Amino acid sequence: MKTKLYALLSLFLILTACEKEVEFNAPDVEAASDVTLNAVAIEGEPLRVFLNKAYSVGKAPLLNIGYEYALSKNDALVDYQTDDYYKKTAIRDAEVQVLVNGQQTYTLALDSASSAYTCSYRPQVGDRIEVQAEGVHVETTVPPSPKIEVLSHQVLGDNPYKLSNGLSFETDTIMRITCRIPSTNTGQYYRLRVRGERKMVIEDNWPWGEQPLINYAYYLIQDIYFSEDEVFVDNRLSSGFGGWPAYFSDVFDKTHLIGDHTFTIDSPKPIGYYGSKDYFVDKYFIMKQVLEEPDVPARVMVELQALSPELYRYLKSVELFRITENDTFSEPVQIYSNVQNGWGIFGALSYDRHFVEYGE
Repeated sequence: MKTKLYALLSLFLILTACEKEVEFNAPDVEAASDVTLNAVAIEGEPLRVFLNKAYSVGKAPLLNIGYEYALSKNDALVDYQTDDYYKKTAIRDAEVQVLVNGQQTYTLALDSASSAYTCSYRPQVGDRIEVQAEGVHVETTVPPSPKIEVLSHQVLGDNPYKLSNGLSFETDTIMRITCRIPSTNTGQYYRLRVRGERKMVIEDNWPWGEQPLINYAYYLIQDIYFSEDEVFVDNRLSSGFGGWPAYFSDVFDKTHLIGDHTFTIDSPKPIGYYGSKDYFVDKYFIMKQVLEEPDVPARVMVELQALSPELYRYLKSVELFRITENDTFSEPVQIYSNVQNGWGIFGALSYDRHFVEYGE
C-alpha cells in the first residue's frame, strides 16, 4: 500500500513540476478584418451590395428582433434595414466599385432607406462581376438561366401538414404540383423555391396611411414545401429546422438529376392574416386579407434558381450550421465565405419562375 501511495505522490509531483503558465492573447478579429460584404447578383435585377462592420464574439451590438418587439414600437412589421442593430453596423461612407467582365466599371451609391449600395447595372447571364470596397475584394459569375416546367396541379382540401415540424400552417388546403426539370439545363447547382402567396393591407389607425404589405408573420415560413422526391434528400441534415423535416434540402446539384426529372411537391396555402382580428385591434391596427392585385387570386410561386458555386456552398453551410448550432456533440460548422480580406458572401443566380393560381 505504501508503495502505491509513493508512486501516486511521485506522479503528482512530476505532473505539477511540468506545469507552465502560457500567456494567451486572443486574436483581434476586428483589426485583421472588420468588413462584411454580402450581395447576390440576380439576373436582370439591380445589383445591391450590403457592407457592415464585422464583430468578434461578445462585441457585437444586441440584435433584438421579434414580432412583439415591433409592436412595442407601434410598428406592424419589423423593418430589418432600419432597425437599431443595422443602423449601428452598416457602413455608410464606403467607396464601392463594380467591374463587369473586366471592362465596364460602376460606382455604387448608398440607398439610405435600405442601407444598400446600388447602381443602374443589371447582371446578365455569363457576366463576371468583381466588387471592391473598404479593402475587400470578391467576384462571381452569373450562371446560365435554368428551365422548369409545371406539368399539372390540383387543390386538395385535406392538409396533412397542418401541424408539421413545430409549425402551424392553419389552413386545410394544399396545392399539389407536378414539375419537371429538363435535362437540357446546363447549370450545376440549383435551389427550388415554392411559395404560397397572399397579401395583406393595414387599415384604420395605421399611422402612415393605407398601404399593401407582405404578411410578414407568414413570410417566415412561406417557402416551406414538402416532397418525397430523392432530389431533396441531404443525409447530413439529420435534424429538422424551422418547419423543414430532417434530411430535407431545397438546394441540390446536378448529380441528383437523371434525364428529365419529374417530381411532385405540396405547398400549404397561406392564411390571409396572422392572428385574430380582435388581437390586432388591441394593437392599434387591423389587418385584412387582400390579393397582390385585385384581379390576381391566391397563388403558388414555383421558381428554379441556378446558383453560382459560391452561393451553393454558402447555402449548404448555413443549412448544416442551423442544425448543429446548439448541438454540443457536433463538429463546428464554418459558414462559407468567398470575400478576400473580409467576411461574407457574393454569389449569383438566374431563375425560371411560374405562378399557379388557386382559381378562387
